[in-house]
Amino acid sequence: MSSNNKNIIIRLRVDEATTNAIRAKADSHFNGNISACIRCATLQYDGEAMPSPSNSEIAALLTAILRQLKKIGTNVNQTARQINEHMKVSPYGLSASNIQPFVLFRKDLSAIWENLNQIKIKECL
Repeated sequence: MSSNNKNIIIRLRVDEATTNAIRAKADSHFNGNISACIRCATLQYDGEAMPSPSNSEIAALLTAILRQLKKIGTNVNQTARQINEHMKVSPYGLSASNIQPFVLFRKDLSAIWENLNQIKIKECL
Protein backbone atom coordinates (compact mmCIF):
# COMPACT_ATOMS: atom_id res chain seq x y z
CA MET A 1 0.00 0.00 0.00
CA SER A 2 2.99 2.28 0.46
CA SER A 3 4.02 4.39 -2.48
CA ASN A 4 7.03 6.58 -3.14
CA ASN A 5 4.77 9.03 -4.98
CA LYS A 6 3.34 10.82 -1.96
CA ASN A 7 2.05 14.07 -3.40
CA ILE A 8 -1.27 14.50 -1.57
CA ILE A 9 -1.26 16.70 1.52
CA ILE A 10 -3.79 16.25 4.31
CA ARG A 11 -4.03 18.96 6.93
CA LEU A 12 -4.93 18.14 10.49
CA ARG A 13 -5.82 20.48 13.34
CA VAL A 14 -5.02 19.36 16.86
CA ASP A 15 -4.44 20.95 20.23
CA GLU A 16 -1.03 21.32 21.86
CA ALA A 17 -1.32 18.16 23.97
CA THR A 18 -2.19 16.06 20.91
CA THR A 19 0.66 17.64 18.96
CA ASN A 20 3.10 16.75 21.73
CA ALA A 21 1.78 13.17 21.91
CA ILE A 22 2.07 12.69 18.14
CA ARG A 23 5.59 14.12 18.09
CA ALA A 24 6.65 11.90 20.98
CA LYS A 25 5.33 8.77 19.23
CA ALA A 26 6.92 9.82 15.96
CA ASP A 27 10.25 10.46 17.71
CA SER A 28 10.28 7.13 19.52
CA HIS A 29 8.98 4.87 16.73
CA PHE A 30 9.49 6.63 13.38
CA ASN A 31 12.69 8.65 13.79
CA GLY A 32 10.61 11.81 14.09
CA ASN A 33 8.63 11.24 10.88
CA ILE A 34 5.13 12.43 11.85
CA SER A 35 3.65 11.52 8.46
CA ALA A 36 4.86 7.92 8.78
CA CYS A 37 3.52 7.77 12.33
CA ILE A 38 0.06 8.96 11.29
CA ARG A 39 0.00 6.69 8.21
CA CYS A 40 0.93 3.69 10.32
CA ALA A 41 -1.58 4.51 13.04
CA THR A 42 -4.35 5.01 10.51
CA LEU A 43 -3.63 1.99 8.33
CA GLN A 44 -3.03 -0.39 11.25
CA TYR A 45 -6.06 0.82 13.23
CA ASP A 46 -8.78 -1.81 13.59
CA GLY A 47 -10.45 -0.69 16.77
CA GLU A 48 -9.72 1.33 19.85
CA ALA A 49 -5.93 1.67 20.20
CA MET A 50 -6.05 1.74 23.97
CA PRO A 51 -9.05 1.59 26.25
CA SER A 52 -10.15 5.02 27.30
CA PRO A 53 -10.14 5.62 31.06
CA SER A 54 -13.56 7.21 30.67
CA ASN A 55 -15.08 3.97 29.27
CA SER A 56 -15.95 2.73 32.76
CA GLU A 57 -17.51 6.11 33.57
CA ILE A 58 -19.51 5.97 30.35
CA ALA A 59 -20.64 2.42 31.09
CA ALA A 60 -21.76 3.49 34.57
CA LEU A 61 -23.68 6.45 33.13
CA LEU A 62 -25.34 4.24 30.52
CA THR A 63 -26.33 1.72 33.21
CA ALA A 64 -27.86 4.51 35.27
CA ILE A 65 -29.70 5.82 32.22
CA LEU A 66 -31.10 2.36 31.44
CA ARG A 67 -32.31 2.03 35.03
CA GLN A 68 -33.98 5.44 34.83
CA LEU A 69 -35.61 4.61 31.51
CA LYS A 70 -36.99 1.32 32.87
CA LYS A 71 -38.39 3.14 35.90
CA ILE A 72 -39.98 5.83 33.73
CA GLY A 73 -41.40 3.21 31.37
CA THR A 74 -42.98 1.30 34.25
CA ASN A 75 -44.42 4.50 35.72
CA VAL A 76 -45.78 5.66 32.36
CA ASN A 77 -47.51 2.30 31.87
CA GLN A 78 -49.04 2.40 35.36
CA THR A 79 -50.22 5.98 34.91
CA ALA A 80 -51.70 5.26 31.48
CA ARG A 81 -53.50 2.22 32.91
CA GLN A 82 -54.95 4.33 35.73
CA ILE A 83 -56.09 7.04 33.30
CA ASN A 84 -57.68 4.44 31.02
CA GLU A 85 -59.54 2.90 33.95
CA HIS A 86 -60.66 6.36 35.09
CA MET A 87 -61.86 7.19 31.56
CA LYS A 88 -63.97 4.01 31.49
CA VAL A 89 -65.79 5.12 34.64
CA SER A 90 -65.96 8.84 33.87
CA PRO A 91 -64.98 9.71 30.29
CA TYR A 92 -65.13 13.47 30.91
CA GLY A 93 -63.74 13.44 34.44
CA LEU A 94 -60.03 13.74 33.61
CA SER A 95 -58.37 16.33 35.86
CA ALA A 96 -55.00 18.04 36.14
CA SER A 97 -54.03 15.63 38.91
CA ASN A 98 -54.38 12.76 36.41
CA ILE A 99 -51.86 14.45 34.14
CA GLN A 100 -49.44 15.50 36.91
CA PRO A 101 -47.31 12.30 36.73
CA PHE A 102 -46.38 13.18 33.15
CA VAL A 103 -44.80 16.42 34.40
CA LEU A 104 -42.64 14.30 36.70
CA PHE A 105 -41.71 12.02 33.81
CA ARG A 106 -40.54 15.09 31.92
CA LYS A 107 -38.22 15.99 34.82
CA ASP A 108 -36.85 12.43 34.86
CA LEU A 109 -36.27 12.57 31.11
CA SER A 110 -34.42 15.88 31.55
CA ALA A 111 -32.07 14.17 34.00
CA ILE A 112 -31.46 11.42 31.47
CA TRP A 113 -30.78 14.04 28.79
CA GLU A 114 -28.14 15.61 31.06
CA ASN A 115 -26.47 12.21 31.54
CA LEU A 116 -26.41 11.67 27.78
CA ASN A 117 -24.79 15.07 27.32
CA GLN A 118 -22.11 14.09 29.87
CA ILE A 119 -21.39 10.97 27.84
CA LYS A 120 -21.18 13.04 24.66
CA ILE A 121 -18.72 15.42 26.34
CA LYS A 122 -16.58 12.50 27.62
CA GLU A 123 -16.51 10.95 24.14
CA CYS A 124 -15.21 14.22 22.69
CA LEU A 125 -12.38 14.58 25.22
